[in-house]
Amino acid sequence: MACPFFVPIERAADLALPHPARLPLGAAWRGSCSASGHEHATLNHQELEGCNLGYAKLCSRLPKERNCDAVRFVVTNDSRERISLQFVFEAEYRPAGHGMLEYDVVLKNWSSPHPEIRIQKLADCFMQEHLERRSRRA
Repeated sequence: MACPFFVPIERAADLALPHPARLPLGAAWRGSCSASGHEHATLNHQELEGCNLGYAKLCSRLPKERNCDAVRFVVTNDSRERISLQFVFEAEYRPAGHGMLEYDVVLKNWSSPHPEIRIQKLADCFMQEHLERRSRRA
């Protein structure tokens, strides 16, 4: 699960996070915070760990009023033409919403993106890692 306010920018191979392939976005990322009043804040290694692993409930930047504490992604269908990606929002360790996104493999774009830019950016990073792993297996 990644923090829903985390905006990944680049992979972070130098972050010592356990089991990088099992991280919520498929790898460790550097990025910024999109919480109101903290946009573009520079995040240190410890903060990035919370952002990458989600449930950053101890983060001082998290808004008190928020829809979720974390977002989780999973590939539900992977064909030559389309990849279906399910997302689940969690609040207080319980489901707080869900939906589906569709990626067009042929056109290399989202046929049904998420309407929130910050959630879509998380999905983009997850899909980038998924596609790279997929090509390595082929």
